[in-house]
Amino acid sequence: MGLTNRQYDLLRHSYDIRTLQAKLELERRREEVYAAHPDIKEIEEQIASDSIKRARLAIKGDKSALDHIDEDNAALKARKESLLVSYGYPADHLLPHYVCPLCHDTGFIDNVPCECYKRAVSEMIYNDSNLSGILKEQNFDNFDYDLYSSLESERDPNIGMTPRENIERAVEISKDFIASFDTDFRNLLIYGNTGVGKTFLCSCIAKELLDSSHIVVYYTAYKFFKLLEKDKFQNDDTEGDVPGPEFLIDCDLFILDDLGTELTNSFTNSALYSVLNERELKKHPTVISTNLSLADLNSRYSERVFSRLNKDYTFIKIIGRDIRCL
Repeated sequence: MGLTNRQYDLLRHSYDIRTLQAKLELERRREEVYAAHPDIKEIEEQIASDSIKRARLAIKGDKSALDHIDEDNAALKARKESLLVSYGYPADHLLPHYVCPLCHDTGFIDNVPCECYKRAVSEMIYNDSNLSGILKEQNFDNFDYDLYSSLESERDPNIGMTPRENIERAVEISKDFIASFDTDFRNLLIYGNTGVGKTFLCSCIAKELLDSSHIVVYYTAYKFFKLLEKDKFQNDDTEGDVPGPEFLIDCDLFILDDLGTELTNSFTNSALYSVLNERELKKHPTVISTNLSLADLNSRYSERVFSRLNKDYTFIKIIGRDIRCL
């Protein structure tokens, strides 16, 4: 559930920038006040001087040197704040102004991640997931079961369910997958005709896991294979410009949408198996959606790809009409 090294470095850099900005802004305000009101400067210098003297005495063994230092400094600070207010400044004008007053822009409180840090992690994961924006609409809160028929005339004889019963079961399986994500390794393969809500269901799963700070990466099959193709065939001129597939293997959840819309050949078969197999070995779950039937998957992809799917994936079939036309 952690960040990648790149994400962590970017996040820590953003907090370093916050701290630096707070320090620079404080110095600017201090110079401005000192120039206009030297008496404020004298008080701050007295606080600093007294603290240094007492610290030196304490180091030399004077056990009473630090007695009452807080009370004495508090009196000087109160006098300083009173003067600041009388000059038209806020009382805290010469204190650092942090974006987060809880952690003082460090991201941690007693080595525990601050709420601001957790939010920043979540936002970064969202931005890197290829799903930011989509999930505002495509989530369980907006799931409309009424788009699926409950008519007996539309009960599927093969699975014995109406489209409404079927989608309720699909959502139940998906929510169970989410609830046990960190304790029970599973993969999902969501299949069915065009427009029955497979991508929407994938997005719902993604949002729930992103909201709990898991790293989720989403790719359509077309973009997925384009990425792997560039990684394999990039020349020296483009080397370094195209990201490798490592993040596809190491992310907490990889969602591969619309499998079967790509041009299938020996490379795509090999690349697909490689990523699925590596994720399987690392126990990193994968969710795949496809318009293809199981028979089509078997005939279109290599035996080892279909064997991997058949053995290691929970199949969720979604039935019904094209809800985009309703």
